[in-house]
Amino acid sequence: MTLIVKRIKTQGDSSYYKLVDEKRVNGKVVTKYVGYLGKTPKSIQEITPEQILPYVRRLIDTGLTDVDLQRILKKMGVETDVWHITKIIIENDMKLKKLLIRFK
Repeated sequence: MTLIVKRIKTQGDSSYYKLVDEKRVNGKVVTKYVGYLGKTPKSIQEITPEQILPYVRRLIDTGLTDVDLQRILKKMGVETDVWHITKIIIENDMKLKKLLIRFK
């Protein structure tokens, strides 16, 4: 079984988040670095196609405001603490077999 977890690294007054893939191989836990999340813990989340498909057209609208975007994400069931989102990246990670949504 594979488990995607968020890890926190504290350095001085700042906290940095990363995404790691953990699985058991031959009785030992193997950890693989997946990606850097930045300083906001909810900047990347796993989603399902059912969550995103009804909203894809609205998400690609170039005239979205921050408030509109937050409403759409809330309706999808996606929580984010990223404010003033400048990028939305939808990833299909073929290796992990996961669909991820990332915010910047």
